[in-house]
Amino acid sequence: MTDEERKSRFQVIRKPQRLPLEEEVFLETASQGLLFPVPRRDLLIFVVFPLVTENDFKRMLELSKPTAILELRRSPRFDIGHLNRHLAFRWFESTHSKYYDLTSAIHSEPQSAADPVELVGGFLSRAGKQVSGPVVILISQTYLDKGSSDDVLTRIAKLFTSASEHPWRTIELPRFA
Repeated sequence: MTDEERKSRFQVIRKPQRLPLEEEVFLETASQGLLFPVPRRDLLIFVVFPLVTENDFKRMLELSKPTAILELRRSPRFDIGHLNRHLAFRWFESTHSKYYDLTSAIHSEPQSAADPVELVGGFLSRAGKQVSGPVVILISQTYLDKGSSDDVLTRIAKLFTSASEHPWRTIELPRFA
């Protein structure tokens, strides 16, 4: 085997790079230039733990000012960087966000019962048409590893669209290029 043949058998795969958060993604286009910009009301933000960083998490909360934060992780932990549960809840309070732990009712059931799409569907049926955004959904990387992440995120976005009768724009954090 020649050196050229050996070289052609190997391919360099670069590590994905994190994309910085851009303000425009979280704000209404009409609010550009206002003293107090208005967050988008049709925004679903999927935050994947443990991949998200403390800075991205805090900046996302500050920019989006979510109305609701839906917890879909079986073990809701906020230990990223210097963040802890107490500090995370202070941030939620400062942005006037309401936190819903959707997994608390299933702790006694087997792991297979924790389907994130069913959890969100149950929440939306209880909330009715009163859901307005932006909405942050805290999801574990393990949910996304089980199948196609696009499938889970798309199914959840469709639930929100059918519940509110308007399309929702989705963002997944962290973002990679």
